[in-house]
Amino acid sequence: QVPDETPWKNGADAPEYMYTSGDTVDFQLGTDPAADPKRGQAVRGDLRLSIGNFQGTPTAVLYQPIAPEGTVGKPRTFSSGTVREYKVGSIRVLKSAKIHIALGENAYTIEAVIPLSALGLSIKPGQKLRADFGITHSDPNGLDTTLRIWWNNQATAIINDEVFELKLEPRNWGVLEFSK
Repeated sequence: QVPDETPWKNGADAPEYMYTSGDTVDFQLGTDPAADPKRGQAVRGDLRLSIGNFQGTPTAVLYQPIAPEGTVGKPRTFSSGTVREYKVGSIRVLKSAKIHIALGENAYTIEAVIPLSALGLSIKPGQKLRADFGITHSDPNGLDTTLRIWWNNQATAIINDEVFELKLEPRNWGVLEFSK
């Protein structure tokens, strides 16, 4: 459940820009348990799943900075005032995601079912992976992101730079432990 005075607004003109254009719920995950937990850059297996309201439809977008073998997503280069080129190896809308939204007066509740296979993930009891959960808030008109809040990453003050808003920062993630 996300407290929000202007719930579930997003003015993105393409799904891959929802994170800069309003309300989203995000999940960042490192699927490789052997990856360096202090890494400053994404490695193969790191991903971001962003769920938002794209033109009236709940939409899940998967960003993989380093495209996995046999990927079906499209590569894309982002730029901003401070970063000329930031390449993301694969971006795709997850059609297999089942997303339910319940709107309240000053909040929204999101429930999402994402197949683990869509994330390239298989889990075992006791497995530990680095991850973070977060939300972005829109301006009152739902056209721009004005606030980013994350469970573990506290370095989220930048909101006017498309690249810094998109980049994964695995060293700032927490640890998830899966149990039976």
